[in-house]
Amino acid sequence: MAHNNSIDTGKPRLDWDAETMPWAEKIVWSAHELVARNAVLSHSQHGNISVRLPDGDRFLLTGVGALADLTTDDLGLLTLDGEIVEGNIAPASHEIIQMHAAVYRRRPDVGAVVHTHSPYVTAYAIANKPIEPTYEALVRFDINETVPVAAYGPRGSEASVTNIIDVMTDTSKACLLANHGLLVWDTTIEATTHLVFILEEAAQFSLMANVIGGAQTLPAEAIAQAQARRAEYEALGTLTAGRSEQATPADD
Repeated sequence: MAHNNSIDTGKPRLDWDAETMPWAEKIVWSAHELVARNAVLSHSQHGNISVRLPDGDRFLLTGVGALADLTTDDLGLLTLDGEIVEGNIAPASHEIIQMHAAVYRRRPDVGAVVHTHSPYVTAYAIANKPIEPTYEALVRFDINETVPVAAYGPRGSEASVTNIIDVMTDTSKACLLANHGLLVWDTTIEATTHLVFILEEAAQFSLMANVIGGAQTLPAEAIAQAQARRAEYEALGTLTAGRSEQATPADD
């Protein structure tokens, strides 16, 4: 249970219990990663991050609008229905509770959700243009289908949440929010955070390629080959000096 104690700044202090604190710290880690490499955030450093707790029925969510200087005191604990159980959610963050909750309800395998206004990805969102799998790194992180655009709905509205669910599939990991930004999800917060970087790279490179003739989408066969190659090397494990039995996959 989180206990509120007053501190000099007047900001409530949350002493999360031993089960919850590691997950709260993971959110802070994610925020710091995104801020430290600030090229993946807008100038305002706006974003929100959530992580599902091991019981599967609750999630922690950032309760403030900007990710800079986020601490474990800046979080709220909610049910999958969006009811706050502990902690704090600032008024501006009330709107996005259902955006996160709906993803968890739709996909029981999802362990974390991140929303940003990453500049290049958001350019695609503002243009209402999906991101095609043109960049090999996308494929290697299992984004092997077009990242769709969820139709516009006012921030936090029922329409905006429904539009996100409408474009989600059982295997998708991201969507663009029309005229707004990016939403990504994955099994862990580490993987979800990394998707923000990969998608921002892909959007930047695709926009640059469009200037010189157009980005070329990888065909299904090439996507399958890239993923098979990755799996082969992952099966080998880490290379260690002196282990002569280690092999390298043969080229097809």
